Amino acid sequence: MSPMRVTVSRTLGRMRSLYSSALAVGAFLSASAVAFSFGLEAAEGGSISIAAVWAAAVSPFLPALAAFLAMDVWSDEKQTGRIEILLTAPVLERDLTLGKFLGVFIALVTSTFLSFAVTVAALRFSAPSALAGVGPLGFCPAFLALMLQGALWCSVSVAMSSVFRHAATAACASLLLLVGIPRGGWAALLAWAPQGRPQFGEMPLDAQVVDMASGLFSSGTIVSYLVLSAFFLFVASKFVAMLRFGGRGGRSWRISTGVALVLAFLLSGLCVELSHRTDVKLDVPLGNTGKPFSARTRSILVEAQGDMTATCFLSRRDARFREVSRFLRALQAESASLGGLKIDISYIDPRWDIGRAEELIRLGASEDSIVFVKGRRRAFLPLSDGFGERVCASAILRLTMPPQRRNVYWSIGHGEISATDYGSWGMSDIARDLARDGYRNATIDLSGDASIPSDCALIVVAGAKDDFSRAETGRIDSYLKAGGRLLVLTSAAESGGVSSLLPSWGLRASAFQATGTRTVTGSDVIVGDFSEHAISKPLDGSRILLERPVAFMPSAAAEAGSGADRVEFSPLARAGTSVVAAAVERGVGTGADLSIRPTRIVAIGDASFAMNGQLAARASANRDFFLNCVAYLSGTDASVASGADSGALVTGFDRAGRLRFLMYTAGAVPLAVALVMLLVALRRRRRT
Repeated sequence: MSPMRVTVSRTLGRMRSLYSSALAVGAFLSASAVAFSFGLEAAEGGSISIAAVWAAAVSPFLPALAAFLAMDVWSDEKQTGRIEILLTAPVLERDLTLGKFLGVFIALVTSTFLSFAVTVAALRFSAPSALAGVGPLGFCPAFLALMLQGALWCSVSVAMSSVFRHAATAACASLLLLVGIPRGGWAALLAWAPQGRPQFGEMPLDAQVVDMASGLFSSGTIVSYLVLSAFFLFVASKFVAMLRFGGRGGRSWRISTGVALVLAFLLSGLCVELSHRTDVKLDVPLGNTGKPFSARTRSILVEAQGDMTATCFLSRRDARFREVSRFLRALQAESASLGGLKIDISYIDPRWDIGRAEELIRLGASEDSIVFVKGRRRAFLPLSDGFGERVCASAILRLTMPPQRRNVYWSIGHGEISATDYGSWGMSDIARDLARDGYRNATIDLSGDASIPSDCALIVVAGAKDDFSRAETGRIDSYLKAGGRLLVLTSAAESGGVSSLLPSWGLRASAFQATGTRTVTGSDVIVGDFSEHAISKPLDGSRILLERPVAFMPSAAAEAGSGADRVEFSPLARAGTSVVAAAVERGVGTGADLSIRPTRIVAIGDASFAMNGQLAARASANRDFFLNCVAYLSGTDASVASGADSGALVTGFDRAGRLRFLMYTAGAVPLAVALVMLLVALRRRRRT
């Protein structure tokens, strides 16, 4: 058996007999599981892949695991005096160092794989939707990224163990080099820079893991990890070799070894610099585990014809550049495969393409934006306002459809939620989405003498706290009888607003029955039972979240009339046995024959349903449901008018499910692994 294999076996055996190794592995599994659980909650509804979330959760704890696993691989040899016997053997220091490094690295790989196995098994059992679209090889890029980092962390920890005599000192030195200096320095840089994170992007170590987990590999990054790993292994072997050169006779050897270390440091630095200057990016589809584009986007791309230019007006050093360019390339390829719109992509860096940048600014574009141009029509999408499939698809739709004016009027004067309020309690986000889909937002005060404008596509009454006067309800009633459209958001059965008007149009509010419902936070209700209506059918398989909802029932006016006066009550969504969203329509089926515009009303039992905070706090189909309601009321096909982003991460966790997942992955499994390893260590100690 070769000396290297013997050293690997001895190193692994030594770690199995240490209580510190058992505790380190258990703590690593628990901490990474907690980070993954919180990261999963934060990422839900976003475009990041589940593999990237897992890798980002594990990566920060790998340095600590490597430091504790490797802290005594050389320190113990020095303290016990075995190093002197070991160095008398005819074995190269290089083989001894590589053997110890491989032993630590194998233990780190095993621990990481155990974290992966526990995570996937728990998700398969409790949240299978999170793994939708992720094949067996989907986690390979993430695992490779962690192993590249793990190799460097292990080599640094082995080198520190060869430098210091005490294991605790070696572990502290490793943590300082691997955690304290890079992360502390980055935190200080963000605190010092006036722009903070937007100027510098994410922490490089974390960003590199997420990039590789998403399938974007950088030759410079890979070479840097490999070169630095080799350098620290060289350092470890040279420090071990210097133990042979004791006394005055070995002084010249120690000096030459020091010179070799300095030259190795300079050579490593030059190699790292050269690798980044000649960096090549490789986008591997193996890690891009996102779902295909949504039906809405595909429909828009198929129906749109002609040529369009998509310009990325963004600095290449910006942290968002890679994500934006990757999305535009995917959109271009999808459109080409469907035989629809031909999209040409161009890039303008405001720092280098000064002339073209000035031209875009004169046209109205701002830096850090995407510009779509079709003929003489343009759409500017600032990245600060949000970026994603929905936004870009809406921009393409506006440029390819004939110009039209569809006005959404928001009622005011009764304590309604404001569409111009940018705080958590406002509805500016959903109003901006309506504007992106081609609507014009306006306000209407029904207490005045002016009539409801003829260009009104629908009226939105969002959480009115005060009652409408008799004159105001009369004006709304007249508007509805003339084929008007109304969207009502109400939060309690006894609330004001237009509740008194609804029974005459086929629906009335009632008490909500919470039997058989699920919750995320304890105060909300998860709604996933959708009907076959045009509003809710496209959302089958999704969920919406309502805060203390109101239920609806058909009133006596429903089904009472006949012909053009018949009112039809249609449940849209149920939570348990209660209908929490409903639509009524008068004159259904007669509009096409008699040229009568049917009256339509949609009621949702939650005033905060589409607030900014509700839309941003957690993943749900609230945004899609609201936009589908507006599309249905305004006469647009709801299945085309809205839809979830294709790459959205959805787990479907409720509060109880998330707690069970956390208790299993961060509690039960790490504790069991630590206990087993402690028992193995105790047994080996008794044998020796």
